Amino acid sequence: MRRLVVVSLLACGLLVATANPASAHGVGGVQPTNYLTTIDAMSPPVRGLAVDVVDLGTRLRLTNTTAHDAVVLGYDQEPYLRVGPRGVFENVKSPATYINQSLKLTTAPPKSADPTAPPVWRKVGSGNSVTWHDHSAHYMGTQDPPVVQRDRSQRHVIDRYTVQIRWNGKDVVAKGRIIWVPPPSPWPYVAVAIVLAVAVVWASRTRWWAAVLAGALGVLVVTETLHVVGLWGASTESFGKKGFESLYSILGIVASLVALWWMRRKGAESAVPLVLLASIFLFVAGGLADITSLARSQLPTTFSPTFARALITITFGVGLGTAIAAAWRLRPTRLSAPAPRVPRATN
Repeated sequence: MRRLVVVSLLACGLLVATANPASAHGVGGVQPTNYLTTIDAMSPPVRGLAVDVVDLGTRLRLTNTTAHDAVVLGYDQEPYLRVGPRGVFENVKSPATYINQSLKLTTAPPKSADPTAPPVWRKVGSGNSVTWHDHSAHYMGTQDPPVVQRDRSQRHVIDRYTVQIRWNGKDVVAKGRIIWVPPPSPWPYVAVAIVLAVAVVWASRTRWWAAVLAGALGVLVVTETLHVVGLWGASTESFGKKGFESLYSILGIVASLVALWWMRRKGAESAVPLVLLASIFLFVAGGLADITSLARSQLPTTFSPTFARALITITFGVGLGTAIAAAWRLRPTRLSAPAPRVPRATN
């Protein structure tokens, strides 16, 4: 029992120390934001050619189902990406190939990159679509622009951008905007989370405490599973990277299922350390790490933003309450001192 308690506390410390704070739990690095990226029109429109916004504007996707190659131009109007019947290619001579490897302008192109040189194509995939990061398609400032600072309650068009494509000898331009979308107030969600935590702790002090802990774990499994499903569907990253980004949540879900099984087979009292461990994992990974999603308008999820915030709120509140309740059940109990023996009178 003591060893399990120590493991639980160490896990809590590890999670707090290594979990990225405030919205970094976004799968594949996709983080909540207040800036909406749109594609509004393609000029001229081409049947079978489409540009979409994915990963909350951190990436764009060109889909080409025509019989001709489509070439995305880089920042110097050089051929950058090519997608068509033969697959997906990138021009190793294009500076954009190297600049677009990171979300921030931290990667300098090598000296071999020359936008004026003839393109050297390297195949990077098959299929009829290509996804890339475009620095012009998302807001890169470290502070909100002045127009937003003056009025945060209204939508503002922050910037306009274009994606230039060459297709079948024609120039096709996709036009888009970057829009500030006012965030909601986080305080109603925080208030609900606190109420949920208090309710779980209070109910766990009754004689039905075992059923309360089991029910709370069941709720956490459902809400965090839905949360992860929504995050996965909103990311274009690989299966492996999404799994790594959601590792703590997955461990918390598995630990909760093990705790529920243990409660059923071995009894609720012996499962309390596992309940503590599982609730800590889910509280930190599914609630604390995503707490700023409650104050962002654009969330990386396939669900509606309101529903996604509700999942985070429930995981935060119920996870916190369950962790406190489990820790309370593990506290040492003070044994009453035995009554002193009264010596018997002797004649």
